[in-house]
Amino acid sequence: MKPIVKRLLILAFVLLPGIASAQGYYGGPGPYPGGFHRRMGRLAFGFSIGIGGMSDQAGLTNCDNCSYNPAALEADIHLGGFITPRLAIMFEGQINAQTVHADQLNGDTVVTNTALMGALQYWLTPQLWIKGGIGFAHLDVNNDVGGDGYGGGIALLGAVGFELLSTRRFALDLQGRIMESEYSSFGDNITAATVGLGFNWY
Repeated sequence: MKPIVKRLLILAFVLLPGIASAQGYYGGPGPYPGGFHRRMGRLAFGFSIGIGGMSDQAGLTNCDNCSYNPAALEADIHLGGFITPRLAIMFEGQINAQTVHADQLNGDTVVTNTALMGALQYWLTPQLWIKGGIGFAHLDVNNDVGGDGYGGGIALLGAVGFELLSTRRFALDLQGRIMESEYSSFGDNITAATVGLGFNWY
């Protein structure tokens, strides 16, 4: 295991008690003016899980034998660091997956949209943040016969979140994410929108 991976795992286990701690539990200087946490120069890493939907104009994410669009599951991870008390630069990985039934796609089909992106996250208030990112996307379709890859594309990310539990070293947030992936080989865009919970260590 690489040294940086070991350090991140150790740091995560050390900071887990922050989930149950109240703001100000940890010692050290108080917050910056405006109540912003002293996170500048610190690592930022975490993950979120959510639920929502996926859509496209070509009908790839449509279900033939149901009157609603099936739910899509979402998971993402991020790793980065603070360059100011309110601004962090992140490396983001996100996956959205949805199961639909499509006769032209040989029955039950799993549509998977993944992306690797660079992003900036900015705290408007000590608990409210916004995020924007851009990167590369990949689309896969797996059905009863096999799988097809639609190649790569460009991904754009927009997100907003509110820290329900907010400490200097840990935050639990409620967040909404929308990712637009454009595929020239597919000739269409995949839009994925989700709401989820984020677990973040600093």
